[in-house]
Amino acid sequence: MTDHTSDTLPAEHDANLRHRTNALGEEAAMFLAHRACASPWQRVIICDFEYLYDTDAFKRYQVAESDPTQGFVRWPFHRIVAGAWCMLTISPDMDRPVLTHAEAITNRPEADIVSAFFTMCATFQDARLVSWGGETKDFLCLKRAAIERGMILPPQLRDPAPFARTRLDLASAVRSLGHYVHLPEFCEAIGVVSKPMPSKDISLAIRHGAWDHVETQVVADVCTIAQVAWRYFLATGSAPGFPDAGDEAVVTALAERFPTNAWLSKLTRPKQLAA
Repeated sequence: MTDHTSDTLPAEHDANLRHRTNALGEEAAMFLAHRACASPWQRVIICDFEYLYDTDAFKRYQVAESDPTQGFVRWPFHRIVAGAWCMLTISPDMDRPVLTHAEAITNRPEADIVSAFFTMCATFQDARLVSWGGETKDFLCLKRAAIERGMILPPQLRDPAPFARTRLDLASAVRSLGHYVHLPEFCEAIGVVSKPMPSKDISLAIRHGAWDHVETQVVADVCTIAQVAWRYFLATGSAPGFPDAGDEAVVTALAERFPTNAWLSKLTRPKQLAA
C-alpha cells in the first residue's frame, strides 16, 4: 500500500509552528482584552471610505455573464479612493470622548489607503471598528482589497460574522429589524449636522478630481459617525456625559487636525455645537 503522507521538514515545521503561535497569540490577546470588562476605558476606531466604480472590470463581467446584475455595479467593483478614520477613547471618568489619530487619505492608490488603515487597526488591536453601514460595503471592500493583493487582514476584520464583537455597525445596531436608513437621514432625525454635500454628489467630485471636496466629505462622515457613536455609547450605558460634550470634543479635535476644512470650521461656532 502506498503511503501518501509525508514528513514535514524541520525548517517547514518550525515556520508553521511560529505562524500558528503568532496567530494564537493574537487571538489570545484579543480574547483577554475583551474579557477585561473592568477596564476603565475603551477605544474604538471610527472609519469611512469613498469609492470609484471599476467600470472596465464590471464590463468584462457583463460580457462574460450576460449581465445578470442588470447594470447595477455591486461592491466587488467599488475601488477605495479615499478614507478617513480616527480613534475615540471613552472613560467612565470623563463626560466626553478623547479623539486622536485622525487621518484622511485621498487620491492615492487603493493599496496605499488600505495599508495605512490596516496599520492603524493592527497597532490598536483592542479597538473596535465603528462604522455606518460598514457590514454592507466598507468592510467587504476592505476584505476584497486584501484578498486581491495578498494583504493580511487586521484582527478586527477576520471574523466573518456580521455582528462580530470586534466591530460595531451603527446602522444595524440602531435599527435592529427596522428599515435601513442612511446616515444623513438618521442624523437629521436626531439633530446632528451631517454631509457638506449630498451623498449623490460625492461621486461627481471623485470623477472630476475635486479631491479637496472629497476629503471634506469623508472627514465629515467620520465626524458625524463619531457623534452618533458617542450618543449610542451614552444610550447603552457605556459612557457617562451628554451629547453636547461629545460633539464639542469631536468637532474641536477634528477642526484642529484639519484646519483648512471649512465645514468643520463652521461647526466650531458655538451655536452649531448643540445637537
